[in-house]
Amino acid sequence: MAGPVENSALLSVARGCGFAGLAIACGMVGFAFDPPGAFKFGGFSALLTCAILVLKALRSDAVSYRKTETWLILPEEFRPPAAVAQLVIGRARRRALLMFARINAGFAAFCFFGSFLLRAWIG
Repeated sequence: MAGPVENSALLSVARGCGFAGLAIACGMVGFAFDPPGAFKFGGFSALLTCAILVLKALRSDAVSYRKTETWLILPEEFRPPAAVAQLVIGRARRRALLMFARINAGFAAFCFFGSFLLRAWIG
């Protein structure tokens, strides 16, 4: 069972990825005249999002815990002491970022495969 720090990290990363997903979906709708191109756009956009999430995960320990959204949305009574907060919040953010990076990588693979199938079917 995830604790409050992990839940806050998941909520923080999920919110950001939700906005990225909305932007990707709007871009794909913009390519409605070319369905294989729409899937290709979605695949490249999801790969870009995945790369950004991996880079942020690599830097998660270096970012001050006080400047993270995870710390800001964490209720006062669940905030860890300053001595361990950097380590706890950094690790929770890294796990959440890498989890959503894997989800984006899977979506990118789905989009590229869909683009390939549509291109082969349509011609």
